[in-house]
Amino acid sequence: MLRTPRRGLTMVSNSVNQSRADGQVHAYPRSWRVIAAALFAVSRASLPAILVLVVVLTDPPITPPILFWLVTVFALLPGLAAWLIERAFVADVEVRGVELVLRRRDLRMEIPCTAIAGISPWIVPLPGPGLSLRMRSGRRLRYGLQVADPTPFLLALAGPGGVDGARLAARHPNMVYAHAKQACARPLWYHRVGKFVVFALVPTLPLFRVHQLIAYGGTFGEYYLYGPAAYLATFALHWLTLSIHLVLYASVWRGLAEAVALLAAWVAPARPAQVRRVAEIACQAGYYGGVPLFLVLRFLP
Repeated sequence: MLRTPRRGLTMVSNSVNQSRADGQVHAYPRSWRVIAAALFAVSRASLPAILVLVVVLTDPPITPPILFWLVTVFALLPGLAAWLIERAFVADVEVRGVELVLRRRDLRMEIPCTAIAGISPWIVPLPGPGLSLRMRSGRRLRYGLQVADPTPFLLALAGPGGVDGARLAARHPNMVYAHAKQACARPLWYHRVGKFVVFALVPTLPLFRVHQLIAYGGTFGEYYLYGPAAYLATFALHWLTLSIHLVLYASVWRGLAEAVALLAAWVAPARPAQVRRVAEIACQAGYYGGVPLFLVLRFLP
């Protein structure tokens, strides 16, 4: 949990009034940050790559068992490993006047702000946005800090007697990108259930019916031949498979939206919030509009 005193919070400008002064913080040793970043990158990049395989490999096609194996090995397991590493390095960071206090289960550090020569935002914001502290001794602090929204933290460090360059670091494109992303409403678990489970019924119902007509001669052909258990099992397999397909499809739009938002933070740092909103709208429109469109194209002669 990141906590900043009220004196630091009063320095936040109107443009960041709605950002939270607290958030998830992770204090990574360099080696563990590299490992977590690699795992996170593999888990995310594998999703559109698997979608390409599903589209390209049609003879023979990617069967559901192979699809489940690919998603588990290349997306789920690396993502879980990155999350476990992230949880292992959860820390509390507090700005107490002219002192920075870093606390973790196995660590406590009290650093005078005068001992900090500068702040270096991570050029590659993986496994999340973060920064490193440069000390006046010439070394970097051993632990890099991953902060979901670094802006309130940096502005608190820029207070009286604070760190030189903290305000400049807050204007770094990657910090601007992180702040704009955090300012958007984060989807809750039931939003994801609706997006990937309930909405998956849109392609599942017609495709399952077509499967029943072709394989068994009628909408309830398998039900009459083999009973309700077999019929429901086949329906569940179709539903699960198409839910995974939707996750893969959504990853393409999410990757495009994040790339546009990050690029905008570099080339148009004065408009990150506006670009983020447009990117989010385009992402949702492409997802919810694209699925029915592909379904219609599937049945065109």
